[in-house]
Amino acid sequence: MARTDVEEQKAQIAEALWRLAARAGLEAVSVREVAAEAGVSVGRVQHYFRSKDAMLLYGLKLAGQRMETRIADRLTGLAGSPEQLLRAALEEVLGDDADTRQAIRVNVAFLGRAMEDVEIADVLFQDNAELRALAAYVVRIAQSQGRAAGLDPEREARIIWSLADALTIELACGQLSAAEAGDTMRYHLDRVLR
Repeated sequence: MARTDVEEQKAQIAEALWRLAARAGLEAVSVREVAAEAGVSVGRVQHYFRSKDAMLLYGLKLAGQRMETRIADRLTGLAGSPEQLLRAALEEVLGDDADTRQAIRVNVAFLGRAMEDVEIADVLFQDNAELRALAAYVVRIAQSQGRAAGLDPEREARIIWSLADALTIELACGQLSAAEAGDTMRYHLDRVLR
């Protein structure tokens, strides 16, 4: 079997995992349930993943990679300021794209497990430092332009991404629309960067 076929089949299994996790949480995820959702045999799932934990970790990593790709695609060709790049990244994270919403639901489903599993926590939060660095840089630029006076760029960056995390949880739980989340984030950024 070609490497591409293997990756496609593993992705198919991961997508089934995401659907189950989004519908009913990780408690509903078992090798048997994922196999049924993916339309493959239990043996096929076990062939690719030595354990449920390995399958969960692969699914989480793949969701993160796809989100990174969507953010990169959005930023590619965007000839804008660092502030515009930050806003575009946040719009993708809080957006109404079906794949983004699925990734958000997957991440939220894994939060409880991340409290006990360092590897899952590392995957969930791996990009946070890079994204916070971008936000801090944007605040510093605003300060150099006479805006954002008196603010601590590092703290503001943490607040911006903490707000994004909180809004994504509300989105995943259906408590907030993407439009409301985006409006809230724009309101906050406008206040910080005024």
